[in-house]
Amino acid sequence: MSQIRKLAGQTAIYGLSSILGRVLNFLLVPLHTMYLSREEYGQNTDLYSLAAFLIVVLTYGFETAFFKFSEDRRFDPERVYSTAVRSILFSSILFLAIFSMFHGNIVDLLRYQEHPEYVWIMFVIVCMDAIAAIPFARLRSKNRAVRFVVVKMALILTNVALNLYFFWLAPRWIAGEWPMAEMVQWTYIPDYGVGYVFLANLVASTVMLIMLVPEFRFMKAGFDKVIWRSMLRYGYPLMIAGLAGVANEMIDRQLIKYLLPQGVAEEQLGIYGAVYKLSIFLVLFNQAFRYAAEPFFFSSEKDKNAPATFARVMDLFVLILGLGFVTILVFLPWLKHFIDEKFWEGLYILPILLAANVFLGINTNLSVWYKLSGKTWYGMVITYVGLIFTLGFNLYLIPRLGYEGAAWATLVSYFAMMVTSYLTGARNYPIPYDLVKIGSALAISFVAGYLSLLWAKPTFVPQLMVFAIFLILMGLLFRTDVARLVATVKQRL
Repeated sequence: MSQIRKLAGQTAIYGLSSILGRVLNFLLVPLHTMYLSREEYGQNTDLYSLAAFLIVVLTYGFETAFFKFSEDRRFDPERVYSTAVRSILFSSILFLAIFSMFHGNIVDLLRYQEHPEYVWIMFVIVCMDAIAAIPFARLRSKNRAVRFVVVKMALILTNVALNLYFFWLAPRWIAGEWPMAEMVQWTYIPDYGVGYVFLANLVASTVMLIMLVPEFRFMKAGFDKVIWRSMLRYGYPLMIAGLAGVANEMIDRQLIKYLLPQGVAEEQLGIYGAVYKLSIFLVLFNQAFRYAAEPFFFSSEKDKNAPATFARVMDLFVLILGLGFVTILVFLPWLKHFIDEKFWEGLYILPILLAANVFLGINTNLSVWYKLSGKTWYGMVITYVGLIFTLGFNLYLIPRLGYEGAAWATLVSYFAMMVTSYLTGARNYPIPYDLVKIGSALAISFVAGYLSLLWAKPTFVPQLMVFAIFLILMGLLFRTDVARLVATVKQRL
């Protein structure tokens, strides 16, 4: 029991720090959408989606491989660590060397001829993150959760502070001729725009690496070719699966960029990226659930009533997802101000993206079956099913519908993954999900969300009436689950 408590406590620390970090970065969205044009925000969306692919390639599964091989008694943990760090350090430097050799062609391919330094900065950031991956993994393996969080928060807070400086403080400092305005001019170039987003990240990543310097002293154990080959064999399939997962989430940004005419692609990508940010509320909840639920699932695995418990967890999970979906759409006239007005023309795709994230959340919950049964390769199969739908629908819809096509492709992909996970789980690890209740909850949520948009008024009266009826219907549908939850909370209090 003490081990489970320890796991749950550390999960809470890592989970809360990760979610807090995403929230802090999320709070930069109003700043960026206000001061960047739609084209510039498109560049921001483009390069960060590209970075997501590169970080998977440059770490090539070694983070997970480190956890496995450092716990293997056949190998010296310090030698495993040293080998992994040296490998990623060498491959990152090699990556930058190859980029410098073909830098002109790559910049042309990525369409950054006017600002090639953007590509340079982003690639250096990705290499820094790759190099830091194994030291961070070591901190986790040594149960040094506090130091892990301190370094992560230093990275995030530095990035946030520099963004506030470049986009808000420095321009006002100079314009108002405040004290030290001449000094500020040395650190600020007007109209550099999105370049400051990348520059702030570069400085923050540098701070992160400096703070991790003490962890690199453990590289003295040297490089072991046998360990390296074993880690590479283990990590390579993880990299392939990781690329598929990132592609499911990010490939639509790259396809918008290359499937639409060059004159409008960046603007459409900027609108899509800004509106997608509003769906992050459900994404954050899904991530919070994953951090909290995984220890619970594994600790409950041997309980004879585990399948029934997992089914009840799904009921409550769908209830909360539906509540989040409807709440966002009911209060969208307020929430839309989180992004600048120039992006509002794309708000009509928000319900599609929110519904997609509802299906993704359910799929996350369904994944318990292959994690507990040890058949984790099914996770890769499900991911590739989603990727097939992602590529097919994006390639067909984006040239016809623009970023709306990307939103529909995301919805179809996540729905296909959810259905595939349920069907395979029903055969391999049956859990008595109440499909009628879940389907009814989703139907009520989607209809309520649609009506709240259809009848939206500045007074909020129609939206609130819809919201009240939605709460009543969901309360009736889940009355048993809610009563049981309230009773449990009262008992523990």
